[in-house]
Amino acid sequence: MKVSIFGAGKIAQYAYLPLLVSWPDVEISGLFSRTPERVEETCRRWHIDYGTHHAEALLDRPTDAAFVLTSDDTHFDLARRLLERGVDVYIEKPAAESAAEVEQLADLAESRGRVLMVGLNRRFAPLYRQAREIFAGRAVSLAVFEKLRPKPYHPTLYNCYLNDTIHQIDLLRFYCGEPEPVTTIYVESGDYMTGAVSLLKVPPAGQAVVQTTLRAGDWQERAALHGEELSVYVDAFRSLTVRHRDREEVYGADRPGRSVPDLVERGFHGAVKHFFDCVQSRRQPETGGREAARTHRLIEDLVRAAGVKPEKRRGFEVYHAP
Repeated sequence: MKVSIFGAGKIAQYAYLPLLVSWPDVEISGLFSRTPERVEETCRRWHIDYGTHHAEALLDRPTDAAFVLTSDDTHFDLARRLLERGVDVYIEKPAAESAAEVEQLADLAESRGRVLMVGLNRRFAPLYRQAREIFAGRAVSLAVFEKLRPKPYHPTLYNCYLNDTIHQIDLLRFYCGEPEPVTTIYVESGDYMTGAVSLLKVPPAGQAVVQTTLRAGDWQERAALHGEELSVYVDAFRSLTVRHRDREEVYGADRPGRSVPDLVERGFHGAVKHFFDCVQSRRQPETGGREAARTHRLIEDLVRAAGVKPEKRRGFEVYHAP
C-alpha cells in the first residue's frame, strides 16, 4: 500500500512517522511540509525518498491512502482534495474548524466510496478500551473526565476544547452515549483561557463532568466512571483501577512483568492499525467522519452553553471568545 504524508511537525515526528516508516507492506510515496528545510531534514531522518514543500506536487503523486498531519486550518482543504482524487484519508484531530465541515467531508467520503478516519487515538488506548469493557452494560451515574496542563496556550474556550480537551469530550461519548449539555463555565487570564468545567446529562439518568485547567503541576489525563456499585478509574496512561464493594483490582502499563510501548499505550498504534484494516476491508472506521462530526458538534454545544457566540468563517459557524 502506498501512503502519502502531509505534515512533518511535532505529532508527525513523535507518533506517526515512527509507525508508518516501519509498517509492514506500507510504502511511503512522499512527504509534504511547508518549508524546504523541514522536508530535507525529515526525509533524511526517516529515509523517505520523495519530499516536497508544494502540497499540489504530492497531491498529484499516485497513492492509496494519505495521512493529513498539517496545521488544523489546512485539514479540511487537504482532506477534501484527497477524497476528490479517490484517496482514503486519515486526519489528525480536529478534522476541521467546524462540525459542519467535518460532516461535509463525511458526505464526500461516502459519495466517493472512500475511507475517512479522524485520529481520536484515545479510543484505541488499551487502558481506556479495557475500562469500557469492564463497565459495559451498566448505567452511568456519574462520569468525570479531566485534562490538566501546566501552562496555558489556547486563546479561547473553543480552541482549548477543540485542540486539547477534544479527547476527553470524545471519551465521554465513547463511554456514555449521546449526552445533553447543561452548562459550561470558564476562566480567562490575559490572552489565554486557563480553565473550564462543563456539566452534562447522560442517558438514562446520569451526570457527567468535563474539566480542564492549564495551571496544574504537570500534564495529566484522568477518567472515572461510577454506577451500579462499580467505580472504574483510568489514570492515563499509567493505571486502571476497578473498585467493587468488596475488593479492588489494579491494572496498568507499570504493573510488574508488563511492558507496553508508548505509542501502543497512547492508542496511536491501534488507531493506525484500525485505519489500515478499514482500508483493506472497505468498512467504516470507529472514528469515521460521522462519529468525529458528532464529537465536534458536542464541543460546539458545550461552548455555546458558556454563552460564547459564533462567527462566520468560510461560510461556517466557528466559536471564539466574546
